[in-house]
Amino acid sequence: MKGEERYILELLEGRKKRFRIPVYQRNYDWKIEQCKRLFDDIEEVLGEERKTHFFGSVVCKEEYGERVVIDGQQRITTLFLLLAALVRQVEEGLVSTSDDEFADTIREDYLIDKRHKDAMKLKLKLIKDDQEAYKLLFDTTGKPLIGDSNVTQNYRYFLQRLADTQYQAEQILAALERLMVIDIVLSSDDDAQLIFESLNSTGLDLSEGDKIRNYVLMDLSTDLQDEYYESYWNPIEKNTNYDVSGFVRDWLAARDRKTPTIKKVYTVFRERMKASDFDTKSVLEEMLEFSRYYQAILNADTGHVEVDRALFRISLLDTSVVNPFLLSFFKYWYDDLITTEEVVKVLKSVETYIFRRWVCKVPTNALNKVFETLHAEALRGVENGSTYCDVLNYILLGKEGSGRLPDDEEFLSGMTDRDFYHIGNNKFYLYECLENADSRERVNVVERLEDDTFTVEHIMPQTLSAAWKSDLGDGYKGIHDKWLNKLANLTLTGYNSQYSNKRFVEKRDAKNGFSDSGLRINRWIAGQSSWGEAQLEERNQLLQSEFLERWPMPASEYVPTSEIHEEVSLSDDFDFRYRKIAAYSFMGSRYSVKSFADMILGVLSLVGELEPVLLRRYTQEKDFPARYFSDLPGDYYFEVAEGVYFNPGSSTETKCNALKRIFERAGIEYNELAFELYKTNGEDAVTEG
Repeated sequence: MKGEERYILELLEGRKKRFRIPVYQRNYDWKIEQCKRLFDDIEEVLGEERKTHFFGSVVCKEEYGERVVIDGQQRITTLFLLLAALVRQVEEGLVSTSDDEFADTIREDYLIDKRHKDAMKLKLKLIKDDQEAYKLLFDTTGKPLIGDSNVTQNYRYFLQRLADTQYQAEQILAALERLMVIDIVLSSDDDAQLIFESLNSTGLDLSEGDKIRNYVLMDLSTDLQDEYYESYWNPIEKNTNYDVSGFVRDWLAARDRKTPTIKKVYTVFRERMKASDFDTKSVLEEMLEFSRYYQAILNADTGHVEVDRALFRISLLDTSVVNPFLLSFFKYWYDDLITTEEVVKVLKSVETYIFRRWVCKVPTNALNKVFETLHAEALRGVENGSTYCDVLNYILLGKEGSGRLPDDEEFLSGMTDRDFYHIGNNKFYLYECLENADSRERVNVVERLEDDTFTVEHIMPQTLSAAWKSDLGDGYKGIHDKWLNKLANLTLTGYNSQYSNKRFVEKRDAKNGFSDSGLRINRWIAGQSSWGEAQLEERNQLLQSEFLERWPMPASEYVPTSEIHEEVSLSDDFDFRYRKIAAYSFMGSRYSVKSFADMILGVLSLVGELEPVLLRRYTQEKDFPARYFSDLPGDYYFEVAEGVYFNPGSSTETKCNALKRIFERAGIEYNELAFELYKTNGEDAVTEG
């Protein structure tokens, strides 16, 4: 690798100075801000009469007579677009020049290689879609530009800035000639991917998906890059709505049963690929397959009406944490291993599980592990001859702690007590279900709530007038405090502003009032003669019955023929008392154990390999969990690192808390450690844990 300071136009000038932006460098987020910054710099250079201005760095490698841009593609592309716009505005007379041949000179020196065997060879080669838009900038036959292209939009920005500038063409060019770059050229021995990662280590410009694209495609030949981009990567981007980072995160979670943080998706992907000695084509084929499932999940578009309705409702619950399960489950379905009717039942159980937990405000920290492992757990039961849904329901019913599925009593209590007015985007799901249920005659509740055609209305208003106080009676304050934001007092309307805090009878009988409403949710309300505590109590009971009917407790007849293990993570809010451990997984590797004592000794030994100094420090400290460490052997101590001993004689809860504290200092995420627990209880002995 060699680098030197050069003026940017020196890189563009002359024959065969062609730049190619490889397909893995695609950046759909080209910002007008990049163009604005460049033109502002030009005017600043001219205004302050600077001799030079630093323009950043450009990293390239020579390949078949071209300079392939590894880093700095936006700088190069933006510069070419400005020169093309400058030529156009000079020819249109919108930028003045004293040189009649100025436009031709710029075109031939920087933009086009006239002597190439093609009729017109552009010196900048972008990827397919962008290149089509770029070619049209030089078209003389009158073809329209591609309006929705970033290339066109950036070009038009420069046209406007040039039309508005006070400077002549020669001055603009002179300013460009003063832009200095660090020109870095890689040799064949340089690791382009490693250099690229170090240049973009801040992560400010590239998403995790961008880094993965570069990693997968960068070292391929030009022909393979183009082929794999068109056949695999571009469809993957489209299937994931251009959120490749989110997709790969969910795909990795489905694959490895562990969800990386969004900032570590690329790192985890790279590690997994290196560990498996991956074949690029095979990985892309698998990613493309799962991206199709992802598209069906995101868009609720499988072609099966009941499945799509269930997916749509689940999407309204705003819980993308379910996606790893859905990806694995859809693979299972598309492989014809389960019927569509069974798929609908499974999705309804998942929907009920999520909604019941939300109503009861159950903490969500356990959901990652639940949905990472749910498919694999269900398959173990299916192998014994049971139906998928029966096994899945059995698993969900057996969850404990923050992973639990609330029973009917907790569910109805949560429904009665919850503030349903301040529920954010979950209002879309709630009122979609209450209004439409499973009816074929549907009202587009979500769209009308989004555009404020519908709003959530307090039947008993937020501010009580004297008339409302009189109607409610002496206990009006208590009734108002108790019921104001409860579901029994809420409904949908398109005429909220007209209702204001009018009395109930006026709201009911007014034009477009409850009696005129075409919404199912208002039918019972329209039949009431008054609105007070009795009506609120009765509607609450009706809603409770509707909740139990709409979100029934899943049922299961599954009886396991062998012990089923429940999987939980160290990050979960879980009560480990009276539970026996079968195995644990740490940093991707699984270990069978007989006790939690074996587990913590094994984990600490692995941590000791990573951070021996950290464990040694605990032998000299006093704060928890230091008292369990020693630099001397003892009757109950086990060596976990050279010269470091640990006493596992504590409760399971203490062991887990100790590991959390150690993980925090070592920079290890809690979810790197997961446990497989027996369903049957075991003694939580102090000495065993």
